[in-house]
Amino acid sequence: MSFSLLYKIREDTPNFGALEIGALYDLSVDRAVAAFCPDRRRADYFMEVLSRPLQSVENIVYRQQIIDDLRRCSSLFAELQLHFTRYDKIKSDWRELRQSASAGTSQNPEALLQRTFSSLKVTAMFPSTIVSFYSSLLDTLKKYDIKSEGLLSMRGYCEEMLANNSLADVVRIAELFQYRTLEDYTFGVEIGYDATLRMVEAELCEISLRETKQNAFMKLFSRKKEDDGTAEVSHDLVDGIDDDVEDLSSEDAAYALSCALTRIDAALTHITDAIYENFYGLSRELMFYEAALLYCDFAGERGLTLCMPEPLPAQFDTVELENVRDLILAVEGKHAEEIVPNSLTLDETREGIIVRGKNNTGKTVFLRSVGIAQLFTQAGLPVCAERARMSLRGGIFTHFSSAEEDFHSSDAAGRFDGEVKAVAQIIDSLQPYSLILLNETFQTTAYDEGTEAIADILDILPRTGAKYIFVTHLLGLFERSDPSRVKLLASNEGYRINAV
Repeated sequence: MSFSLLYKIREDTPNFGALEIGALYDLSVDRAVAAFCPDRRRADYFMEVLSRPLQSVENIVYRQQIIDDLRRCSSLFAELQLHFTRYDKIKSDWRELRQSASAGTSQNPEALLQRTFSSLKVTAMFPSTIVSFYSSLLDTLKKYDIKSEGLLSMRGYCEEMLANNSLADVVRIAELFQYRTLEDYTFGVEIGYDATLRMVEAELCEISLRETKQNAFMKLFSRKKEDDGTAEVSHDLVDGIDDDVEDLSSEDAAYALSCALTRIDAALTHITDAIYENFYGLSRELMFYEAALLYCDFAGERGLTLCMPEPLPAQFDTVELENVRDLILAVEGKHAEEIVPNSLTLDETREGIIVRGKNNTGKTVFLRSVGIAQLFTQAGLPVCAERARMSLRGGIFTHFSSAEEDFHSSDAAGRFDGEVKAVAQIIDSLQPYSLILLNETFQTTAYDEGTEAIADILDILPRTGAKYIFVTHLLGLFERSDPSRVKLLASNEGYRINAV
């Protein structure tokens, strides 16, 4: 089995498309991540994970549980980071040592035998190294009161592998070669011949320690093809061989032993590779949790309340946020008591939300806080709210115009045409149960078409199965919106968002 810290069940969810990637920047998530995670490599990986929103409630809970463990057990992350970073280096170190051991171009059988044994000695180091990793990781995971399914499954696997007799046998075989030289052993090699008495295979079938170091001693168990099958006879290399088998020179013997040891090397490599892959790559996944912990610390320093949202299947079509605060205002230096919280409920009975209000009354901040909460929920992260229940979204799309900026009537037509094209692209890209966040789209007052155009678009969106939140100062929308289908809210100068 292969372990992951990010997925209980592997998801084939592709990265966000270009439009959805734009949502990360419209919502200023990149600014937030840069503030609490200044290391560029970790910040980029965190953003990469955010760009693949989870589509499984199980996977979200899986990450939430691991974050809870890491937050409760203050030293656990540092120990896991040390274990997994070292573990991920094992393979590169292994390859480097193997290349050094196999260096040389001489085809002399004696030199080939020495290179083969050197390679085998390197390979033999790694089963013991991996078992040592299991032991040290198990010690760490038993030391803490972990409760997450992901870390508990790793602990159980380590216990199982350390009690596995087959793995113990692999380590025992590897240790035969790890600390000794060719001269320490007597080898028994079974050689296979074809009908022309040409050697076609060599397999190690016996190995024993010698009392004194001399030249390598090898017994040959030879097979040749006969009319009635394969006959097997035994020989001692130093005493010569039977008349019915072609004599072997010391060079032939060295070559035969080299071939036999190569098979052992290949078998140990295959087994070790298969075992190694189970924990490989976790140091990279752990970077997500490092950034997550930095985010939690940052929120705590700013006095923001964090909660683990309850993720709901997409078909619930629900957004519930109680006293959600905007993370970006905290990034800009504000403390929690300076950030006005707002609450929101949107369920399957309403097609969307329209929020009206003047500029600088908190509409954009409200929209942004909801968008970030949705993104973080689908990344398995806590959100800046007292309580949250969020349905999974098939896509998260944004269109943020320069709502708070002045514009000239001379460029209004161009802007209007550009916005029409941008919204059309979003509609073409919608997935079932998408969430669309529109910030002052068609906000120009130079065109009467603005209200009419956005009203037509908001009529279309429910047919796609998408939910929308639209903030605007186009008051005409309210007059033509049906309160039984659309939730109508208004902002005020106190930055509160209230029902109309």
